[in-house]
Amino acid sequence: MNHLDKIQKGMNVLQILSKILLIVAYMGAALTLAGGILVAAGVLNTENQFLHFISDIAGVTTDQLTGILIAAAVSMLSGGILATCAERYFAAEQKEGTPFTNAGADRVKRLGILTIIISLVSVCITEGIYEAIRLADWNKFDDAGGVLIGICLILLSAVFRYGAELEQKDHS
Repeated sequence: MNHLDKIQKGMNVLQILSKILLIVAYMGAALTLAGGILVAAGVLNTENQFLHFISDIAGVTTDQLTGILIAAAVSMLSGGILATCAERYFAAEQKEGTPFTNAGADRVKRLGILTIIISLVSVCITEGIYEAIRLADWNKFDDAGGVLIGICLILLSAVFRYGAELEQKDHS
């Protein structure tokens, strides 16, 4: 088995993992958003044993719980969007048979830029929600790792572009 075959097997595994991640992220976003809507509508209230437990232990109000659930949904939705973009990249790479193409390098660069942007937007939205519900010190949605991953993807695109140039030289 040569190195390209190993890379392709790894890309296939990453495609499967990203597909699983996008399904879980979208399901989690839908469920937390539904929970937030049910709490806001009063369907789930303090008479419910679970919500009573949360309000007693954490001391949060119904509005704050709604905000927490919506912030979690936003964070999961952003993860789902990024997983969808990653899965599409891996699918395209599998069709091309190699990551070392100019088109593949462009896709990785776009994925890196999207990762940075979506991570920052997600942080801003969740921070705004936590500020609005007066629980800013509770906010644990730090997507700084997303910015770092985005930068790494942009650098990886340069490596892929260099590999594409070497491939073109070999064929010339």
